[in-house]
Amino acid sequence: MMNKISKGWEKYYLSDCFNTISIKNKIKTKDYLPQGKFPIIDQGQDFISGYSNDENLLIKVKKPIIIFGDHTRCFKFINFDFIAGADGIKILEPKDNFNEKLFYYFCQILDFPNKGYSRHFQYLKKAIINFPKNLSEQKAIADKLDDSFAKIENAITNLINAKENLKLYKQSVLKSAFNGDLLPNTSPAHWEVKKLGEICEITMGQSPKGENVFENSQSLNGLEFHQGKICFTDKFISKSKFITSDIRKIAEVGSILLCVRAPVGIINLTERKIAIGRGLCALKANNQNNNFLYYYLLGLKQYFESKATGYTFSAITLNIVKNCEIPLPPLSEQNLIVAEIDRRFAIVDKTLNLIDKSIQNAKNLKQSILKKAFSGELRSEIRAKVH
Repeated sequence: MMNKISKGWEKYYLSDCFNTISIKNKIKTKDYLPQGKFPIIDQGQDFISGYSNDENLLIKVKKPIIIFGDHTRCFKFINFDFIAGADGIKILEPKDNFNEKLFYYFCQILDFPNKGYSRHFQYLKKAIINFPKNLSEQKAIADKLDDSFAKIENAITNLINAKENLKLYKQSVLKSAFNGDLLPNTSPAHWEVKKLGEICEITMGQSPKGENVFENSQSLNGLEFHQGKICFTDKFISKSKFITSDIRKIAEVGSILLCVRAPVGIINLTERKIAIGRGLCALKANNQNNNFLYYYLLGLKQYFESKATGYTFSAITLNIVKNCEIPLPPLSEQNLIVAEIDRRFAIVDKTLNLIDKSIQNAKNLKQSILKKAFSGELRSEIRAKVH
């Protein structure tokens, strides 16, 4: 990754820079708690994945360590006692001649192959690291990075908070719309309450046989297939990499897609004809504004969750979907309400896109600073601290 070595730096194989700490006990994902005494660290993207009160599982941390997600390639800097979650993590303890924080920062720019959900530790060990030999210089670089990243993370946090506030605003717009407060001269008093089964074509998904589901590259014959929410986005379902030649149930263009198996109640729209499996159902309004129905269903996730049953996984039935009630204004009024929601959401979505770009720019800046740090470009800035 880095051919030129700065003066006073040395090249190492990463496997020579750390010891691996064995994990005696792990907690199963099903036993994670939302709150508790001890944090659970696993290979997921969330820094803390859950909590437990089982002190017998606690791993005591005497000096900082790095958690590596063998499947996810995720690195976490840990300087507190924790419980190891599920499978797939490695605990790396940097050797005494390596500053733990700087070692963690180096891991952020490691270039090794992404093998999907396969294990990656074998590739990690073969990586090559350029590192200053002087511990004081290591600490000075780490301190400089800490300071820079604290400012960047603060900016990212503010941007994320702004996103959450905009999402809350969108929820308030929907609430106002269906309370009759979004537009003048609209009142739910004259709206008619209907069941979804009375105003929609409802298609419950049915899964094809496994041997008839292929990745796109394996077959040209078939229809795009979706089993659940894996391709859901903020509004329109993205392209699946799977197709099926055994087409059981179809969601037509413009259909609302509702998750009927855990997690239930999440919805999207489809702009394409697709095949749907048992995790989804498709709804298409008859003689109503389909987007009015879509916007109303956005607020019904908790309702569907309350109706879900099942031991292995929660699910809702066709009858639950059919009997769900919706207040319906006249079609002309639906059109006006949808137009106003669209107008307000368009402004919000434009702002959300700008925020997302700013967050990505901040993350790119972190990577740029890291590359400078490990190419020796920050030496002039920290030399005074070392000498």
